[in-house]
Amino acid sequence: MPAHITPNQLIQFIIPGITLVFSLSFACAWAYDKRLRYLLFLAASFFAFALGSTVQIAHLPDEWRSNALISASFYVASTQLLAESILRRAALHFRVTTHALIFTLLMGGMYYFSYVASNLLVRIYILNLSAGLLMLFCAVRFRKRCNGRTINHILFWVLLICGASFFIRTPLTVAQPLPHSSAPFAQTLFWVLLQLSLALMGAVLGIVLLAVAMSDVIDRLVLERDFDSLTETLNRRAFERLALHRVADRKSYPLALLAFDIDNFKSINDRYGHAAGDAVLREFGAILRAAVREKDVVGRIGGEEFLLLLPGTDGEFAYRIAERLRTVLESSRFDEIDATLRVTTSAGIARYRPGEDVAAMLARADHLLYAAKRAGRNRVVTESSGQTLDASALDIA
Repeated sequence: MPAHITPNQLIQFIIPGITLVFSLSFACAWAYDKRLRYLLFLAASFFAFALGSTVQIAHLPDEWRSNALISASFYVASTQLLAESILRRAALHFRVTTHALIFTLLMGGMYYFSYVASNLLVRIYILNLSAGLLMLFCAVRFRKRCNGRTINHILFWVLLICGASFFIRTPLTVAQPLPHSSAPFAQTLFWVLLQLSLALMGAVLGIVLLAVAMSDVIDRLVLERDFDSLTETLNRRAFERLALHRVADRKSYPLALLAFDIDNFKSINDRYGHAAGDAVLREFGAILRAAVREKDVVGRIGGEEFLLLLPGTDGEFAYRIAERLRTVLESSRFDEIDATLRVTTSAGIARYRPGEDVAAMLARADHLLYAAKRAGRNRVVTESSGQTLDASALDIA
């Protein structure tokens, strides 16, 4: 190790210092909500980069081959951890064997071009192009999971720009011969541009990722506030908020709203107790959640009444869905209830009319629901006819 730290090195230490701050921030966010496991990978990624940068700047060890391998191992691990964190946030991931293979290949190349056929230029290309490829790969995979959220689109573009920057900046290494020793290399144009670009892009990426983390933590808090823990569906306030978003998005048209009410629920509670009633609610919530798509909205708006909003769904398909859900509940059996008793539900279906608000559509669905109740329960009523459709006339899968 050098006998003293030079002023140039002190300036360079700003980068690992800032990186450590980001690492600590992600670790704190993870400690606050351990369900967001990708934050732990982000914290480890920034920490590994800070270690690699420190090893390289402080010449630990001073022998350049060993320094190159140790710092490279931290850089490669940092990039892999970053890629894993991005993918995990999108409910994707790399296999452990894939990570091991990538790490082994990259470090094998670094070893070969350090000890066997020493070539600084090739080592630079290995580290930079591999980092760029991983970031571009993550950007492409992540794009499919943006779900229309602004913060996700921002993250996608930052990942894309950061990944592309490695391919733009790296060719600058051929502008002049590069020395093998670490001291002269620190004075090259490439090293100066590398530090500036890493400081800029790293700060932007860190800030965006921190914003993403805070957004996810807030979303978790909002979800807990708006979440019905018994049925694991949204409550009325959350349902109406998401329904407003679907109505405002023309890509959601046509829209269908299904209103369900469990038949004779009060008598179930009175005869078998509230534990039995809770079991029925819990089961029907699970039936609804198993049937919905990612863009659908399902909620329990009070007591035994549930709502299901289906974007991109016409009246006939909405009826098929309602009939399927009705028959699934009817065929369900509960340990808390007499096996001979069938638990059923009635439903009303309203289709969105241009210009109306969510409350108006909900009122129409409720009106049709209670028409189904008056007609004898355990049936689905649509507004097209105002009466129960003949299920045998439709091909219900």
